[in-house]
Amino acid sequence: MSDNQKIHVIGNEDIVLMFSLLGIEGTVIKNNDNFLEIFNLLKNKSEIGMVIIAMNLSTEIIDFLIDFKLDNRKPLIYLLPDVFQENFEKNDVFLNKIYDSIGDIIL
Repeated sequence: MSDNQKIHVIGNEDIVLMFSLLGIEGTVIKNNDNFLEIFNLLKNKSEIGMVIIAMNLSTEIIDFLIDFKLDNRKPLIYLLPDVFQENFEKNDVFLNKIYDSIGDIIL
Protein backbone atom coordinates (compact mmCIF):
# COMPACT_ATOMS: atom_id res chain seq x y z
CA MET A 1 0.00 0.00 0.00
CA SER A 2 1.29 3.44 -0.85
CA ASP A 3 1.69 6.17 1.74
CA ASN A 4 -1.59 7.87 0.85
CA GLN A 5 -3.66 4.68 1.17
CA LYS A 6 -5.80 4.14 4.26
CA ILE A 7 -7.13 1.11 6.09
CA HIS A 8 -10.80 1.08 7.06
CA VAL A 9 -12.44 -1.44 9.39
CA ILE A 10 -16.08 -2.50 9.29
CA GLY A 11 -17.48 -4.28 12.32
CA ASN A 12 -19.15 -4.06 15.68
CA GLU A 13 -18.57 -1.15 18.02
CA ASP A 14 -15.90 -2.91 20.13
CA ILE A 15 -13.77 -3.87 17.11
CA VAL A 16 -14.05 -0.44 15.49
CA LEU A 17 -13.10 1.22 18.80
CA MET A 18 -10.12 -1.10 19.23
CA PHE A 19 -8.82 -0.29 15.74
CA SER A 20 -9.45 3.42 16.28
CA LEU A 21 -7.01 3.28 19.19
CA LEU A 22 -4.43 2.25 16.58
CA GLY A 23 -5.37 5.20 14.38
CA ILE A 24 -7.46 3.18 11.92
CA GLU A 25 -10.81 4.61 10.88
CA GLY A 26 -13.87 2.43 10.90
CA THR A 27 -17.60 2.10 10.51
CA VAL A 28 -19.84 0.44 13.07
CA ILE A 29 -22.41 -1.90 11.57
CA LYS A 30 -24.94 -3.56 13.85
CA ASN A 31 -26.30 -6.05 11.29
CA ASN A 32 -25.74 -7.26 7.73
CA ASP A 33 -28.57 -5.18 6.27
CA ASN A 34 -26.49 -2.14 5.39
CA PHE A 35 -23.11 -3.86 4.94
CA LEU A 36 -23.17 -3.77 1.13
CA GLU A 37 -24.15 -0.10 1.11
CA ILE A 38 -21.18 0.81 3.34
CA PHE A 39 -18.81 -1.50 1.45
CA ASN A 40 -19.81 -0.05 -1.93
CA LEU A 41 -19.13 3.47 -0.64
CA LEU A 42 -15.69 2.45 0.63
CA LYS A 43 -14.61 0.52 -2.46
CA ASN A 44 -15.17 3.60 -4.60
CA LYS A 45 -12.93 5.82 -2.47
CA SER A 46 -9.47 5.96 -4.03
CA GLU A 47 -7.78 6.59 -0.68
CA ILE A 48 -9.02 3.27 0.78
CA GLY A 49 -6.34 0.64 0.17
CA MET A 50 -7.60 -2.05 2.55
CA VAL A 51 -10.92 -2.94 4.15
CA ILE A 52 -10.88 -5.12 7.26
CA ILE A 53 -14.20 -6.83 7.87
CA ALA A 54 -14.74 -7.94 11.45
CA MET A 55 -18.25 -9.32 11.54
CA ASN A 56 -20.24 -12.40 10.63
CA LEU A 57 -21.61 -12.18 7.11
CA SER A 58 -24.26 -14.06 5.22
CA THR A 59 -23.32 -16.56 2.52
CA GLU A 60 -24.63 -14.19 -0.16
CA ILE A 61 -22.38 -11.38 1.04
CA ILE A 62 -19.38 -13.72 1.25
CA ASP A 63 -20.03 -14.82 -2.35
CA PHE A 64 -20.26 -11.16 -3.39
CA LEU A 65 -16.91 -10.41 -1.69
CA ILE A 66 -15.23 -13.40 -3.34
CA ASP A 67 -16.47 -12.26 -6.76
CA PHE A 68 -15.28 -8.74 -5.97
CA LYS A 69 -11.82 -10.00 -4.97
CA LEU A 70 -11.54 -12.03 -8.16
CA ASP A 71 -12.32 -9.02 -10.33
CA ASN A 72 -10.62 -6.19 -8.40
CA ARG A 73 -7.18 -5.61 -6.98
CA LYS A 74 -8.15 -2.65 -4.81
CA PRO A 75 -9.08 -2.35 -2.12
CA LEU A 76 -7.58 -5.38 -0.46
CA ILE A 77 -10.23 -7.15 1.63
CA TYR A 78 -9.38 -9.01 4.80
CA LEU A 79 -12.06 -10.91 6.68
CA LEU A 80 -10.89 -10.91 10.29
CA PRO A 81 -11.77 -14.19 12.01
CA ASP A 82 -13.52 -14.13 15.36
CA VAL A 83 -10.56 -15.13 17.54
CA PHE A 84 -12.83 -15.62 20.55
CA GLN A 85 -14.73 -18.38 18.77
CA GLU A 86 -13.72 -21.97 19.49
CA ASN A 87 -11.68 -23.47 16.63
CA PHE A 88 -11.71 -20.12 14.84
CA GLU A 89 -9.01 -21.26 12.42
CA LYS A 90 -11.40 -23.90 11.06
CA ASN A 91 -14.10 -21.31 10.41
CA ASP A 92 -12.18 -19.18 7.90
CA VAL A 93 -14.88 -18.51 5.33
CA PHE A 94 -12.60 -17.80 2.39
CA LEU A 95 -10.37 -20.79 3.11
CA ASN A 96 -13.38 -23.10 3.40
CA LYS A 97 -14.68 -21.83 0.05
CA ILE A 98 -11.30 -22.64 -1.52
CA TYR A 99 -11.36 -26.15 -0.03
CA ASP A 100 -14.89 -26.69 -1.34
CA SER A 101 -13.85 -25.53 -4.81
CA ILE A 102 -10.84 -27.83 -4.83
CA GLY A 103 -13.05 -30.71 -3.79
CA ASP A 104 -15.42 -29.95 -6.67
CA ILE A 105 -12.54 -29.87 -9.15
CA ILE A 106 -10.94 -33.11 -7.93
CA LEU A 107 -14.17 -35.09 -7.72
